[in-house]
Amino acid sequence: MTQAPEIVSNDHSTSKIDSPARQSPWATLIHKLTPLAIGLAGGCVFYAVVLTVDWAPLNRYFLGHPVAVAATMLFTVAISILAFMTLDTASQQRSLRLLRDADLMPPPMSDDGSVSPAQRWQNDNDAGHAARLWRSALSSLPATTRQSSLVRRLDEVLTRQSHRTTTTELPEDLRELSVRDADAAHDSLGLIRIIVWAIPMLGFLGTVIGITQTLGGLDFTDGTAAVDRLKSGLYVAFDTTALGLVLSVVAIFLQFPVERGLQSLLVDIDERVRNLVSLGLPADSPADNQTAMITHLCSGIETAVAESLATQAKLWRETIEEAQEAWRSQHNEGAEQFRQLLQSAMKPALTHHADRIDASIGRLDGAAHSVENALREQTAVWRGALQDTATEVQTHRRTLLTHTEAMTTLAARQSEQDASLRDALKLAVTDRSRTDASEPVPVLDPAVTQAMTTLARAVDLLSTRLPAPPERPTRTSAVSGRAKPAADSNAASRANGPANRDSLGRAA
Repeated sequence: MTQAPEIVSNDHSTSKIDSPARQSPWATLIHKLTPLAIGLAGGCVFYAVVLTVDWAPLNRYFLGHPVAVAATMLFTVAISILAFMTLDTASQQRSLRLLRDADLMPPPMSDDGSVSPAQRWQNDNDAGHAARLWRSALSSLPATTRQSSLVRRLDEVLTRQSHRTTTTELPEDLRELSVRDADAAHDSLGLIRIIVWAIPMLGFLGTVIGITQTLGGLDFTDGTAAVDRLKSGLYVAFDTTALGLVLSVVAIFLQFPVERGLQSLLVDIDERVRNLVSLGLPADSPADNQTAMITHLCSGIETAVAESLATQAKLWRETIEEAQEAWRSQHNEGAEQFRQLLQSAMKPALTHHADRIDASIGRLDGAAHSVENALREQTAVWRGALQDTATEVQTHRRTLLTHTEAMTTLAARQSEQDASLRDALKLAVTDRSRTDASEPVPVLDPAVTQAMTTLARAVDLLSTRLPAPPERPTRTSAVSGRAKPAADSNAASRANGPANRDSLGRAA
């Protein structure tokens, strides 16, 4: 057989799946005594119910003799053990249904290049190596899963196989473990078989004791009373036998489905384990087929060559990386030396240049301060001139407001006089019209008529040329733009003054 290439492996896992055989003695003892204690407690509860009901048939069969009480207590213990075994079998069958083959199979080899050809060849041809890897994967399962009978059987098979390189003895291991578990299941029902055998024996013992007590207590002096005592004693004696036979038959019928369930569970476990190991472990090398042996030998040589090439490639890669690291360190050292030389050569020139730049910056700062001071002084002068101008404008504005008020007052008075004169003329004309209507119309002097017409025209012209009285300003802070219209109106009034006086003179 071709030897596997030598590789260094750190996988020496010795973790084991917990099993009942590896549990502590106290846990095992408690696990075994729990059904007995619950059965005795159930018997006590049953007799408490019998005493509470106080029914004659129950009292006759279950309380007629101490042997009947003992047989009943043994029956309750058997029922408790069968109930626990039924629950455990149902739990194992449920776990067997829920566990998939994919959950229990060994992890597949990765194809990312992290696994060497030798490791891949060893995993494909070395059954012991594959079994150790598989056990490591099983040890990572949850604790509840590791308690399954299927996982415990598979772990034990892999434990035996991990010390071998071939699977030649694997079928023998499977048969041995299957027979051992079948014997263990048969032995687990041993106490039930003893109880089923002991209950009828107790019934017969009760019968013998009852007959013995009855015959020993007979008094033949009174024949009728002796016959009655004999019949009552025989009733009690045969009642224990009948009770024992009934309880044993019931226990046998209850034992049968439990035993069949255990056998079915073991058959399923055998089949699952056989399928799993046939899929997960490599098969034996063909010993009779020469072609297959040569093919296998060539595969081993190919794997060894691939491993050698991988090792050489790794060495070359490490050598190249070391050379690159040396070149990198030399490059860094040269760059650092060049930087230091360049710094030492350029430092005086850079220092002189920095000093000149500092001096230029100082001169520029001085010039900037001078310009700033000049601008500040010029701004102060402009601010003073603007304040003086604003003061003069305010003074002119007050003067213009005074002239405007005076002209407004004069215009108002002139308007009042014009209105009075107009009313007087209208009144005179009205009176004159009335007088002319009542008297013959005299012939007016043409000069008077012309004078009156001229006077009326002068009044109309004066009323049209005089400006309307403006509103008085409500704020004292007026801008210089408002003073200009007032000045223009005053100038217009002064310009219109001679024209108005000329018109009045001509009218007069």
